[in-house]
Amino acid sequence: MDLFELQKSNPDIFQQFSIKDTLFLHYNCPQLEEIIPLYTKHTSLAFTLSGKRIFHHGNSLCTTDPKKGLLIKRCAFLQELPPNYEGWHVLVFYLKDDYLRSIFDEFRPHLSFTNLPENNDSMMDTFAIDDQTRNCYFSLIPYFGSDKILPESIIESKFKELLFNIFSHPENKHILAYILRIVDRYQTPIWEIMEANYMYDLKIQDFANISNRSISTFKRDFMEYYKVSPAKWITERRLKLAKSLLETTRKSINEVVFDSGFNNASHFSKIFKQRFQVSPSEAQKS
Repeated sequence: MDLFELQKSNPDIFQQFSIKDTLFLHYNCPQLEEIIPLYTKHTSLAFTLSGKRIFHHGNSLCTTDPKKGLLIKRCAFLQELPPNYEGWHVLVFYLKDDYLRSIFDEFRPHLSFTNLPENNDSMMDTFAIDDQTRNCYFSLIPYFGSDKILPESIIESKFKELLFNIFSHPENKHILAYILRIVDRYQTPIWEIMEANYMYDLKIQDFANISNRSISTFKRDFMEYYKVSPAKWITERRLKLAKSLLETTRKSINEVVFDSGFNNASHFSKIFKQRFQVSPSEAQKS
């Protein structure tokens, strides 16, 4: 499920406005299911005002907290309700690459780029916030749902101050390193996108969105690297993951179907047996 499009198309649930190609959201999360699969095609920053949610990507887990911010890169993930259900009151900002590039030259002379870490493969990173940062994002809340029309430059000024405080915080070097990749027009390798997200139930267009490529460019780059069609590679990779989960974990077959990116248990059983000459239950027993 494309989280950006879902939220943008439901302003009655997700209070919002846009400034300079950046979507600002303020809402109480309406999630009812224990776990929902989502993906985002734009980098986002989330600030928890109260409550919590648990995010999963692969084997990584991240829990939201009012004491820290959350950066979610372009990826697929699972969003889970905590064991003792709590609401989640949150501010979210979607940052498109072109906007980040447009403001970064202004920031660059005032930022320290020494001792930046190597970019990690984590798709979700928490970051430090202080009172100054907190004051910045709280100052934006009154503009949601307001009938008062202000010049965009006023709100943008507040938002730029927020970003600068995040990027300049000495504990946020990992965030600055990631933003530099965007500013320098670094294009994530196709293999990195696929290995991080193949286990989610996504369509080819979704993978293209996450990789920040058009569908035609995505297919071309994929074929150049893998020498096989995306559909064939994804199915094979998911089947191998499913076989490994059946043989090495105590997960049920339905859990394995979900965790390996399939959405239909009977179809999964059929193609699994065609590929490995044993049924999923036989593989599980072995």
